[in-house]
Amino acid sequence: MSKILLIEDEDIFVDMFGDSLKKAGFEVLAAKNGAWGVKEALNNNFDLIIVDMVMPAMSGEEVIEKLKADDKTKNVPIVVISASVSLATQRRVEGAGIAAFFVKTQIIPSDLTRKVKELLHID
Repeated sequence: MSKILLIEDEDIFVDMFGDSLKKAGFEVLAAKNGAWGVKEALNNNFDLIIVDMVMPAMSGEEVIEKLKADDKTKNVPIVVISASVSLATQRRVEGAGIAAFFVKTQIIPSDLTRKVKELLHID
């Protein structure tokens, strides 16, 4: 079973995206802020990490920088979900090597789940 880390501070999105991923057979761990998310990512083995951009304790951009800089997590695919981020920020994180970027308000949970399966080569 593939393990997904969902770094997201808003319960509604944790529930919505997390439930969809769980129904698809993924094990999902949620971290409510960026600092907690980085700690979980470095202490566990995740197959994919989903990161919100605007969070307390550490921004999504900082999370991505830390994960990409660490040998343990640098090759783990990262999917970014964000409700409000500038195009410049989006381009920067895409340049950092993320696997996908979605606008939270424009993606339904099944689309995110489908993308996760695609990135992990799961039919």
